[in-house]
Amino acid sequence: MDSLLPTVEDLLARVADQEILSRFNKLTELDIHYKDGRRDIVTTADLEAENRIREGLLKIMPDSVVIGEEDAFKNPEILDKLNGSTPVWLVDPVDGTRNFSNGKACFAVICALVVDGVTQMGWILDPVAGACIYTQKGHGTYLGEQKLNLNFQPDDLQSLTGSLGECIQDRFKKSTADDVPERLVRYHCVGREYMDLALGKIHFALYGGKMMPWDHAAGVLMVQEAGGYARTINGERDYSPRRQGSEERLLIAPNAPTFKSLLQLI
Repeated sequence: MDSLLPTVEDLLARVADQEILSRFNKLTELDIHYKDGRRDIVTTADLEAENRIREGLLKIMPDSVVIGEEDAFKNPEILDKLNGSTPVWLVDPVDGTRNFSNGKACFAVICALVVDGVTQMGWILDPVAGACIYTQKGHGTYLGEQKLNLNFQPDDLQSLTGSLGECIQDRFKKSTADDVPERLVRYHCVGREYMDLALGKIHFALYGGKMMPWDHAAGVLMVQEAGGYARTINGERDYSPRRQGSEERLLIAPNAPTFKSLLQLI
């Protein structure tokens, strides 16, 4: 495994402790700002953590580019850097910002390293639990020293736990079919969901919308390196961080046969 893995994990943990956890349940009105009407928010913790992570990553790898969610909101053209050959770091400093601002301990710090459009490494940190899952392409996915393995063959779809949006959840709940999954969740924090997908606590998930790369690059690689299966549902293409904003839908499953079965339901 590359020495970058523990170095970046230490950076994320240190910044999370100093800039995120120090503000958890302590935000004032002055710490919360609205990015898009009143639908999307950003806090002082997001901004300060992103700045600190950017500084740290550029010290670790000077000849690289950092694309943070908050910087990209102000400067969307920076996403074009993903189409070049320079190594790119993707950072979501506080994934699940609304949970964080509401005092709900379900948020994460996400980081991925992309080279030539391919995700090579990824980290997702749960600051509250102090747990970090990390992955490297071709080398597996780990929680600490434990290598994660999604060696899971479900007996039926009904026994699965999955993350779905509200509309599809309603459709599933109204279905009279025998094989529809019954345990459906949505954390409103994709990073924490990817952690549980890699751990096998959630068995499948469907994501859509703009598919911003800081949300999905690390998590998709984690699931795949743990033995899981992730494809777009239109054409079953591999996920690529270069295709942000494409309105694709991405289905995560423990294996290809389960993916096919879920795809028929969806």
